[in-house]
Amino acid sequence: MHEEVIVPVAVFAMVVLLAWIGHKSKLSRLQELGEVRKRLLDKFSSGTELSEFLATPQGQDFLKDQKMGEGQQSPKRKIVFSIGAGIVLVLLSAAFFGLMYMERDLVFPATILMALGLGLLIAAAISYQLYKKWNMIP
Repeated sequence: MHEEVIVPVAVFAMVVLLAWIGHKSKLSRLQELGEVRKRLLDKFSSGTELSEFLATPQGQDFLKDQKMGEGQQSPKRKIVFSIGAGIVLVLLSAAFFGLMYMERDLVFPATILMALGLGLLIAAAISYQLYKKWNMIP
């Protein structure tokens, strides 16, 4: 096989492997956290004990974590992440467009990166407007 084929396939395989490992580690952390929460709830013998616990500041924090969901991020955090990722992709695509003068084959990755970056920035703007409309952002 040619190096032209092996290198992109190897890079793609590495990215997929890293994403899979990250997903599995996050999943195992969520399972462990769920077990800890389950054991905590099993400690209460009656509903009154549980309601007394939930009235404390620690109980409120426990409820807030349950409402937010451990796998979910706050709306502000999602928007900031999307904006950051969009800016990085747009700047990376600008670098590819700049390098395009030396090698014409870079037009396709530059265009794809620009589209991804602009898409993330547009998605962040739409998310912000929707979160604001739904009163999810104070």
